[in-house]
Amino acid sequence: MKTILGLGLILLFNSCQPRNKNELERCQPPMSLVAQSTCESGYQGTLLIASDYEETSGGSMLFEVFPQKDTLSSDTNLTSAWKNGSNQHDRILISDAVIGNAPKFLVQVSLNCSGTDLKSKYFAFVKRPAANPACFVWSQQK
Repeated sequence: MKTILGLGLILLFNSCQPRNKNELERCQPPMSLVAQSTCESGYQGTLLIASDYEETSGGSMLFEVFPQKDTLSSDTNLTSAWKNGSNQHDRILISDAVIGNAPKFLVQVSLNCSGTDLKSKYFAFVKRPAANPACFVWSQQK
């Protein structure tokens, strides 16, 4: 009887172990992010494209954008943030109304892996003039 009870406890303990540990170890939030202006992408707004990430099935990305008042700021105050999930998963189109005339913005991308949010580093982009005077480009700031 003790053997059966002991075996039952071992089976119960093993079934309670998190199954997503291996999935979580394989997950990695985006290591690269590209920002394309309207002139580069052809879309009205700023197109963000995440890459160099690993996910498990059912993972989702959340893009958090922080417009900055000048090129020296790095304010990640949540009240100034815009957050949205992407229906195209690794890319999202940010409306011009979100960034406005900000000369710089920061982005952090969260990847949900089996219920755990893994956050990327902050990516910073600065507005730069383009060859066409009617256009600009977003240059990543290192």
